[in-house]
Amino acid sequence: MTSSSNDKITSDIFIEMAKYLGGALSGMKLYPNSHPSVTKQLGELDGSLRRLLENKNKLILALSRNIPVVDGVPIYESNIHINTFRNHLIDRGIEIIIIKSSLKKEELVPFLYMLGGSLKETEVADLNRYLESHHVKNILIKDVIFNERAREAYFSAIDSVTKTLGDIHRGVAPNIYESKRVVRSIVNSILIDKNTLLSLSMIKNYNDYLYSHSVNVCILAASLAEELGYSDDDISEIGLGGLLHDVGKLKTPLDILLKPGKLSDTEWEAMKQHPYFGFKILSGLDGVSPKTVNMVYEHHMRPNPKGYPRPKEGAGPSPESQIIAVADTYDASTTLRPYQDPLTPADAIKRMKKMSRETRDFNLDILETFADMMGIYPIGTSVRLDTNEIALVARYFIQRPAPQVKVFIDREGTLLPEPYEVDLNDTDAESGIPLRSIVAEVDVNARNIDLNQILA
Repeated sequence: MTSSSNDKITSDIFIEMAKYLGGALSGMKLYPNSHPSVTKQLGELDGSLRRLLENKNKLILALSRNIPVVDGVPIYESNIHINTFRNHLIDRGIEIIIIKSSLKKEELVPFLYMLGGSLKETEVADLNRYLESHHVKNILIKDVIFNERAREAYFSAIDSVTKTLGDIHRGVAPNIYESKRVVRSIVNSILIDKNTLLSLSMIKNYNDYLYSHSVNVCILAASLAEELGYSDDDISEIGLGGLLHDVGKLKTPLDILLKPGKLSDTEWEAMKQHPYFGFKILSGLDGVSPKTVNMVYEHHMRPNPKGYPRPKEGAGPSPESQIIAVADTYDASTTLRPYQDPLTPADAIKRMKKMSRETRDFNLDILETFADMMGIYPIGTSVRLDTNEIALVARYFIQRPAPQVKVFIDREGTLLPEPYEVDLNDTDAESGIPLRSIVAEVDVNARNIDLNQILA
């Protein structure tokens, strides 16, 4: 079947879905939810969604320039039902609706009430929280203030891991359930649109490296797990493993952690103990599963004999541990440390691929998925545009090929006091040619530019 045929089928099913959605909304205003006029429309709506979800993990309904888009297929047809659906999205400030294949029919009523009902102002302020409070777990919303809430989730995670590690350092039992709550918030943001958090993960805090690194590894590992098709619960567990992976460094002497030069053999042996210390700290701790403890213990274990601790004969690190290993190495490689200059995001991935091919340091399938997720020019990469401007890749869009960038050096080579955002998907209205495109990656380290300020 051709692509155009598939698009036509998708369009036809969506038009049908919009009709049943409108019918259900109208019925709910007149009758109880149990009335046959409502239940019939809900059943038809559920059937249409099942057809759109066939052989997929999730369905993405979006609004792009006021045109409905279904899994990348724009719906140009207009009728009263489609217009009503579009207007409900606009009224609620909804950009994207993500519906998982595990959707339950009973979740449709709260969803429809959220979409077309009269909500309190506090309920409109956080549509995902409204859905969650009504036991809707398989529908997620990206709205106009999603980026703001994703930022709140990021900095809440920084606060949480700071408190957790501080409690452990003082010998106080940490509140792991609070850590799990913030990880769940991060995972929900990732499931909706991981790009905002991936962008935030490139903001490096050199003074609080352990805390920001822990949160960044949580984000990168959870995002990678989502790309690999793990369930939501498993993604959360991998995210928690990423958040806690370096907890054992609390037992490593600071003079070793902060040493600017190469470690001596004795110092290196002390450093290599931190996965074991993490295992000891977390084992038996209420709220931490054996699988999470295992990830912490194995995050420096490798498929080859080079890692640590050494696996037992015939064994090796779990796939989840190897996900964290990729996330950990990438974030560490792209961060300025006392003993290293940072690699660019693209160079970090190139080096990790080389290590995988030559010495099997990483699972190559996992690493390839990570590289695909990050893109040819990963978030945080400095690039030259065909306009001769220099920009920083800031985020990618769901189902749009080019990223959004922040221009910080103009075409004359002047550093701009106020970087501005450009969407590289924008095209000339007549020719359809992109207004700007990336020519190549550039290295701006020599200019002493703080890329954190540009990404923030």
